[in-house]
Amino acid sequence: MPTRVQKRFPYIEPFIDSISYGSITYSSSLRYRLTLIREHPLMVTVLRKTFDHKLVQLACHAGATFQEKRTVIDVSVRPTGVLVMLKDGETIETEVVVGCDGMRSVVAEKTNLCKKLESLCISLVQEQPLTPKQLDTLYTKKRLVHLFIKAQGIAGYGWVFPKKHCVNIGIGEFQSALPRTKQKAPLKATYEIFVNMLKQQHLLPEDFPIENLKGATLPIFPLENTYGDRVILCGDAAGFINPITGEGIYYAMSSGQIAARIIADAFHAHDFSKHYLARYQKEWKKDFGNDLKLLGMFNNQWGRDTERIVRMMTEDKKFAKLIIGVSGGQISFSKYRGPIFLRFLYTLFKDVVLRRKRNKAS
Repeated sequence: MPTRVQKRFPYIEPFIDSISYGSITYSSSLRYRLTLIREHPLMVTVLRKTFDHKLVQLACHAGATFQEKRTVIDVSVRPTGVLVMLKDGETIETEVVVGCDGMRSVVAEKTNLCKKLESLCISLVQEQPLTPKQLDTLYTKKRLVHLFIKAQGIAGYGWVFPKKHCVNIGIGEFQSALPRTKQKAPLKATYEIFVNMLKQQHLLPEDFPIENLKGATLPIFPLENTYGDRVILCGDAAGFINPITGEGIYYAMSSGQIAARIIADAFHAHDFSKHYLARYQKEWKKDFGNDLKLLGMFNNQWGRDTERIVRMMTEDKKFAKLIIGVSGGQISFSKYRGPIFLRFLYTLFKDVVLRRKRNKAS
């Protein structure tokens, strides 16, 4: 998770598993490599099973009732309330419903807020135990993150996130950046090649197994409407994902925080109409909507040649820190787009000059 999650929600600090103080970013050909090591945390990692369980405990402590293993199959919005139907046949009546049920949201579908999603990110991930000695040897005590831009030629990236007692490895491909005519290689086969490459780079033990793979499908762009009469959508259900990295916890928690505030006001006003809940969409757009919009404009870059960009990052550390800060969620794109654009022009000019000098020398 980006460190801003911890800054905005300091109560999650006890749930953090490990802290990374730097990253190494590789170009697709592995020819260029950018190393950034910091004194302050670059990102934090959690174990989702533990993290989610702790959040549930906090919610219950605050008064929520957790109903485990109960599946919602239908949501019916009526003038006097919302009727939620469960798989076991029971129904729950409520004033308002919040859909936080992922990309294939039943709430979004049944309230006609969803649309056919054509822009997706498909990923495969594996979390494997390693000994503390192995983790220190492979990733140092600073738990360096390794990012492989367009790993094995995919329109996306591969990653290695070391944690306290395990390593998280995966690849993600942004299908929205792929030409429709391009033949898609099976992602599992690509993942296997990726793992073998990591072994060759001495970033994984030779006997590292490929097992317990999990797949995920992520939305890339927010839904047109994330609210309606007596309904609000948050997180993946609303399409809140960083369209460059696929990270979504910050937007899920932030949208949940905003939704809670708006719904509390709605109870005081006795008004759960679409008109009143429209404040929710205005607030999340003001909070993080501009960043999502600007980052979304660069999503198609995953389908293009990124070798030059990585090379430029290795030649200008200030440019690199801005790009990694924005893409990784440490800083706001909307606030830093001016400095980023100017730094890009400066780095581009410097890159052209250096290439001309090299050509003359050769």
